[in-house]
Amino acid sequence: MILVVGPTASGKTALAVALAERLGGELVNADSRQMIADLDVGVVKPTPAELRGIPCQGLDWRRLGAPFTAFDFVERARDAICAIAGRGRVPILVGGTGLYLRGLVRGFDFGQLPASGPRGGHSPGAGSASPGELARLAPEVAARTDLRNPRRVERALELVRAGAAPRELGEPWPAVWIGRRLSPAALRARIDRRTEWLLGPRLHAEVDRVLAAGVAPDVLADAAIGYAEALAWRAGTIGREEAVARVALRTWRYARRQRTWLRREPGVGWVGDDDADDSRVAEEAERLAAPALAAALQAG
Repeated sequence: MILVVGPTASGKTALAVALAERLGGELVNADSRQMIADLDVGVVKPTPAELRGIPCQGLDWRRLGAPFTAFDFVERARDAICAIAGRGRVPILVGGTGLYLRGLVRGFDFGQLPASGPRGGHSPGAGSASPGELARLAPEVAARTDLRNPRRVERALELVRAGAAPRELGEPWPAVWIGRRLSPAALRARIDRRTEWLLGPRLHAEVDRVLAAGVAPDVLADAAIGYAEALAWRAGTIGREEAVARVALRTWRYARRQRTWLRREPGVGWVGDDDADDSRVAEEAERLAAPALAAALQAG
């Protein structure tokens, strides 16, 4: 399989679609926010026009506010990949949720725990999710957990307390990692442009629709970067200019964390530059992927 990776707003989807067109591939989404069936605009879910007829699974695998873990993703993604390969097509994973991708490729053992897992199973009085407790009990798990996200810390602690902390089992499936290369300045400019587009009438309409469906504002605010700011702008507590500035800054910080994670991931082949168009980048990516695909075909 091919993994198209990169920080948010780097152009992963366009690259993956162009690569699928060249190689006869189908896509599997590996962005945890774009998997939320209830949301489209704020999570920047690819549109049918952007997908250009290329099938993409995983854009509706979870519901807003419902538990969904890396274990759940690996289970669903494996089924999707096998089905794509069974049709004689090339599976192309696209997204920036690192734990999902690493769990799929490296074969993390999540103790076969479902999303509900051992929730509430720790002893009374254990307290709320604590990054310090996670670092003390399992420093290797803490090192790959977003410690600023209370829900992820809580889930990691649940797994650790249940004796089912993720561990790498080796690489069971061959995979080619392809990263979209951009300079920090070019990436920041893309983020700024996307944020200007994002904070507009379509996002307002989506927020209204989701709230009218009975979703609590705090659940929506926590769904992805941009919704908290959209809610505050909608309520009149901040203006649009401030909302745009906040979203752009939060997105840039997230992109920097993704860049750091990817730099530590061995074997990523980087393609493109600031001025390369999608066709040229896809050509580079195809050259990187071709030897592995040929070897896989020869092996049967």
